[in-house]
Amino acid sequence: MDQIPFQEFLFMLPEGFLLVAGMILLLTSSAGRGVSSRTATLFSLMALAATAVMVHWVAGEAPDEPILAGMFVLDGYAVYWKYLLLLATALTAVLSTRFLEEAGYRAGEFFSLLLTATTGMLLMAGGHNLLSIWISLELMALSSYILAGYFKQETRSNEAALKYFILGALSSGIMLYGISLLYGATGSLGLTEIAAGMPAAAATAPTLAAIGWLMLAIGLFFKVSAVPFHIWTPDVYVGAPTPVTAFLAVGSKAASFAILVRIFYEALPHFALEWQVVTAAVAAVTMIWGNVAALTQNNVKRMLAYSSIGHAGYILMGVLAMSEDGLWAVLFYMVAYALITLGVFGTVILLERKEYAGETYEDYAGLARRAPYLAAMMLIFMLALTGLPPTGGFFGKVYLFAAALEAGWTWVAVVGVLTSALSLYYYLGIVVQMYFKESDDSTPSPRPAGGLVAVISLCAIVTVLLGIFPDSLVEFARASLLPLP
Repeated sequence: MDQIPFQEFLFMLPEGFLLVAGMILLLTSSAGRGVSSRTATLFSLMALAATAVMVHWVAGEAPDEPILAGMFVLDGYAVYWKYLLLLATALTAVLSTRFLEEAGYRAGEFFSLLLTATTGMLLMAGGHNLLSIWISLELMALSSYILAGYFKQETRSNEAALKYFILGALSSGIMLYGISLLYGATGSLGLTEIAAGMPAAAATAPTLAAIGWLMLAIGLFFKVSAVPFHIWTPDVYVGAPTPVTAFLAVGSKAASFAILVRIFYEALPHFALEWQVVTAAVAAVTMIWGNVAALTQNNVKRMLAYSSIGHAGYILMGVLAMSEDGLWAVLFYMVAYALITLGVFGTVILLERKEYAGETYEDYAGLARRAPYLAAMMLIFMLALTGLPPTGGFFGKVYLFAAALEAGWTWVAVVGVLTSALSLYYYLGIVVQMYFKESDDSTPSPRPAGGLVAVISLCAIVTVLLGIFPDSLVEFARASLLPLP
């Protein structure tokens, strides 16, 4: 094996720096009383900002071909996802500050895990070898399991972490076994090499190759909360601390879609028709079940969990299109979805008391009279999740539906339109509570929190701007596409 040039290790400086920053937070939190929530937040934001600058630098210096013996790549596609993941983590950090102060848990350990999980996500975005992708995914997952159970004295938090760990370990095992079968069939773990060897493998060992990619796909579908591999999502979303729920709904989903698209497009073009059929079926069932199940929920976090399942189905429409329009639609929609989701969970956090509250529809009764600005922001997010103008959610869904139609998946697009219309019922249920119901003495009132309001306002403003001026993000997404097979 040829020696790897030292310069190629420098291209991984952003991930290395962020991991070291997380370790510093962990060490300082173990000394004495540790660090305060505000100090940990400020340190984390500075580390994330520095990492973003490093990503920009290495993106201009790195070659287009894979580095570190084919383990990673720093193409425009990877850089796009890295920027999104860093932004999502930064907003999550701000959402967590007051929450941790009131809960009384050590902030340094929490933010250390947050930065470590983000490091795994950044590595996932640039992974170009199934082994490096799997290891990066596990770095993210192990940190996420602990974050889900961070409220150690809360039964629901412990249950969330345990369920997430058991089911996550099962999916990782299935995915790893699929990787081993693909290695046995093609003799390689590199995405490019697998694509080159798959035609011969399909001819000489068709069963081995087919089971391999199918098990790999199952592991990936679990990570994006697609039906029928979604069973962990509702309980984890409800039981985990709300900032962690927001982080999982945005960061984990985005990183998982990043590798799902890269693996399907770059490693499995030979089985494109097969995985498109499977993905179409999964997308349709995911949209139907996610939206139908959300209709019956009274807990807002559980409703948002099923909503996120439905949105995974919408994104899968862009994936199965296997076209430039489908790919940039996925990239656009993930940005819009991330901002909308973080804004919604920020509103939930403002209404919470002592770790769990503000979770039922009734908790939002009369919010338009008690906090008109916050109610207006929540209205924007509900319209965006439904896919109504003038929001980024509208254009995001239009782009996804159009890509599916152009690729010939008309029936999947029809399912998407119908389920999107169905979602109007449960999203507007919150709007009805805010504007047409009266509050009582037990209804929680939002308390002032500058950082939280700033994040919610930013998410709402950008959501509306994406609905009025989507072209800038569309051009950025178009410039970040993977080459189609």
